[in-house]
Amino acid sequence: MSLARMKRLFFVILTLLILLPSMAEAQRWKRFRRQIVGGVGATNFLGELGGGNNIGRPGPADLDLAATRPAALIGYRYQLNSYVFLRSNLTWGVLRGDDKFTEEPFRNGRNLRFRTGFFELNVMGEFYMLNNARGNLYRLRGVRGRRGLGLDVYLFGGIGLMHFNPKGQDQNGDWVALQPIGTEGQGLPGEPDKYNRLVMTIPYGIGLGKTIDRYWQVNFEFTMRFTFTDYLDDVSTDYYGRDNLRQAKLANGASQAEADQAAYLSDPNIYHAMPEVGIPRSNQLVGETRGNPDFNDTFMTGMITISRKIVQRRRSRPKF
Repeated sequence: MSLARMKRLFFVILTLLILLPSMAEAQRWKRFRRQIVGGVGATNFLGELGGGNNIGRPGPADLDLAATRPAALIGYRYQLNSYVFLRSNLTWGVLRGDDKFTEEPFRNGRNLRFRTGFFELNVMGEFYMLNNARGNLYRLRGVRGRRGLGLDVYLFGGIGLMHFNPKGQDQNGDWVALQPIGTEGQGLPGEPDKYNRLVMTIPYGIGLGKTIDRYWQVNFEFTMRFTFTDYLDDVSTDYYGRDNLRQAKLANGASQAEADQAAYLSDPNIYHAMPEVGIPRSNQLVGETRGNPDFNDTFMTGMITISRKIVQRRRSRPKF
């Protein structure tokens, strides 16, 4: 054998020695690319109701810790390559906002409150900026990975479909669904239609992950959600007027009790019962500001999740 052929053979053998372990590792990686996910955490609503002690501002600047409520999710994650995952979640949670939680005079005096359960089904992509926890992700014998911080850091975003049903508290302390009432005159002649309780969302956020062993991983995820509605809290535009709404309900066949309940839920402003405060307000507040339609509602979640890798079994070789 010539020297040139020996050199080429040596180069081929060296290349195979370098690539074969990586190729074998890639095959192992594909066996663990599917995961089921479960998690629990908390929500916080960012809309017209409640908020900080200043004039309302969009986004986390108006965070109100008193409005924090529980959330949970189940999901499925599929790994495309070393840095990209696809994922689908079904998230349940409760959103809450209450003007009693703020000291800002206008919002506190408005005295509106709501709560709603919600379900959101979404599809998202995850991009891993750091995958230090997965340098030896599956604890494979003889494979040494980069330990670094020992944490995965990733960004994610996608699109979702959400169902909600805001409820308000009436004079008797009972929680009543608000969308059928039309608290801002929705559905009445000359007024907009009632809002849809099924809306699109855009979830996006950042996550940290820690691999526990070959199968289990724990993550913390912070998610913001932009929604295509300003009615998560049933508040968006102007007052229709308590007496106007009462009369409209009576004209449409409601009982006096139902009409009074609708009128109160549309405007329970504390200044109606406090003329001594010296703030000139009509009993109706017709056309005065109730909400801000310039910004859609948002909310955020913080979740601790646990994922379990699903092993794809190798097909056994045929036996003859």
